[in-house]
Amino acid sequence: MQDFTNLQKDITKIGTIVDRFDVAIDKLTEVSTSVSQLLAVHETKITAHDVLTKQTVELMEKRRIETDDKVQLLHERISSGEREIKQQIDDQYDELMSEIKAMRAESVAQHTALSERITAMEKWMWIVIGGAVVIGVILGQVDFQTIFG
Repeated sequence: MQDFTNLQKDITKIGTIVDRFDVAIDKLTEVSTSVSQLLAVHETKITAHDVLTKQTVELMEKRRIETDDKVQLLHERISSGEREIKQQIDDQYDELMSEIKAMRAESVAQHTALSERITAMEKWMWIVIGGAVVIGVILGQVDFQTIFG
């Protein structure tokens, strides 16, 4: 009977161990469910993060293209501005050169006119001096005492 008592004790111990295993299995099932839920939440977050990352990359690419377009437009405006300024400078240079040529021509005309006037005045001056010399020589030959005397 002792074997039977030992056997009953062993069965009771095994029953207790089985009950503990059942509790452990239940807890492991709960943990497994919790881990599955946690993994599902993390998977959702990772998926959302991937979507946000993709949207961010697409937005950055769109902004890069917009920036490149704006830089290209700015470059074109600067280039056209440079061309316009160069054209204006060339036009003003041509205008200034034509004005300088006109002033030079006018100056030459005035110089020629003044030279002709000075030459004419010099001729008259030499004529007057020559006439004065002739009159002086003639007067030097005349005896004034006999005329006024």
